[in-house]
Amino acid sequence: MSPKKTASKPYHHGNLKEEFIKAGLEYIDRYGIENLSMRRLADLIGVSSAAPYAHFKNKDAFLDAIQDHITLNLTSALQVTEKNCQIRKKILLDLGCAYVTFFYKNPLYFQFLFSRRSIDINTFPPFRFYSDIAAEALEQMHGHKLDNEVVRRKTIAMWATVHGLTQFTLMEGILNTDKLEDEINELLCSLDV
Repeated sequence: MSPKKTASKPYHHGNLKEEFIKAGLEYIDRYGIENLSMRRLADLIGVSSAAPYAHFKNKDAFLDAIQDHITLNLTSALQVTEKNCQIRKKILLDLGCAYVTFFYKNPLYFQFLFSRRSIDINTFPPFRFYSDIAAEALEQMHGHKLDNEVVRRKTIAMWATVHGLTQFTLMEGILNTDKLEDEINELLCSLDV
């Protein structure tokens, strides 16, 4: 006797958690976070309405997972840039360019991540990583250890600059995105840190 076939959705193979995150970002971008429905996401992906809850406790946990996913990928991109930096004097430029290009390639990440109020910049892993590198680089550039408050202010100013440049990449006609890395490097080189 063969098992009875049901009208339920087929078993999903692959990385369903990643699919939910990707679909969730697109859904939020299109309809807004206030209209996010785990049931609708499940329908869009083609899985049962219970499937999201195998990966996420609830909607808030899902939003936290998206934030963690983006944060991890951004931190990783900055770490790879730091590791591959050939000229240590250029590390701040390279990290700034990496930050802007990361979000230029992933605009939904930028929109989502910085629309959340749960980010504490002092504990935000990409900022902590950048701050540590900036402190070393600034010390080398100035030839002596700088006061912690001076380093903090300069780091925030540099982060704000690349954050603003990232916002400009999402607007038409401000930056030349055909040669984005060159444009970002020229803009950052025009600053005196």
